[in-house]
Amino acid sequence: MVPPQITFRELSHFLAVVCQGGFVRASESLHVSQPSVSQSVQSLETKLGTQLIVRGRKAIALTEKGEVLRRYAERTLREEMSLRDIMGRDSQGLEGRLRVTVPPALSSVCFPAIIESFCREHPGVMLEIDESPSEKLMPRLRGGQTEIAALIVPGGEEALHFYPLGRDHLCLVVPDAHDLAERRSCALSEIIQERVALLREDFKINRFILQAYAGHGAKPRVVGRTGDIHLLMAMVRSGLGLGIIPSALCRGVWMEGVRALHLHSPVMGFDWALATRRDHGLSPAGEAWRKTCLEHFTHSILPEENLLEEGSSRGRPS
Repeated sequence: MVPPQITFRELSHFLAVVCQGGFVRASESLHVSQPSVSQSVQSLETKLGTQLIVRGRKAIALTEKGEVLRRYAERTLREEMSLRDIMGRDSQGLEGRLRVTVPPALSSVCFPAIIESFCREHPGVMLEIDESPSEKLMPRLRGGQTEIAALIVPGGEEALHFYPLGRDHLCLVVPDAHDLAERRSCALSEIIQERVALLREDFKINRFILQAYAGHGAKPRVVGRTGDIHLLMAMVRSGLGLGIIPSALCRGVWMEGVRALHLHSPVMGFDWALATRRDHGLSPAGEAWRKTCLEHFTHSILPEENLLEEGSSRGRPS
């Protein structure tokens, strides 16, 4: 009797549960129902005759056999992606599927223009976009669930290759009526006791903010958090608290009624980059995506002098 065959779908669902840390988040990242994800994992456990995942109230954990399958699944899906790349390279134009990951904070601000430009230039590529903060996208990259991801450059990731996009820093955003609104810059010590509205806790920039506050022997007085830049600016406009965000986000209609100042002492700087696995070169479509992203970041998103002029003197798009 031929044993039941394991499918790519089952392996993808299993890895999503592992990478996302649960069945609900896995279903959201895959855009499928939670029962479908659960069914895939149960099917794997039945076919392999062993428990793979220990389901807890708040988290999941891999069994010893589950860890073995994780490594196998990552290797298998990487090979599947490589095969698709190789088979599509003889086409006249770029074709096939390209899986990319972008940070939630930047997705609705910086990437619409990038996506429009890329799709217009390469209509044969089916672009699959996943929004994921840094903590969650690293396992997706290592596991082959995405080919290329935009992120804040982390330390100690020898398995990844980084393509720099540019240097960025955190800015202070205040309502037009605030006492600091006419300033171009502000020291952190000047607003250390002010209430602040920040991006979600799983966003990496919060590490820089906490470290900067700790240098002054303080903690931020957080009164609101969100992953949506429009909602964050609404909090700032309402007077709920001041905002601290990357300068790349200090542009657009949401800046109406607020102004951005350069925040220093310390300057909270960081580098944006595209990341791929070192053991897997970029596909032609991935290389095209990299070039499109670099062009937009260089000319539109991170020209620092434009951001400071726009944010500090007017706080709204020209």
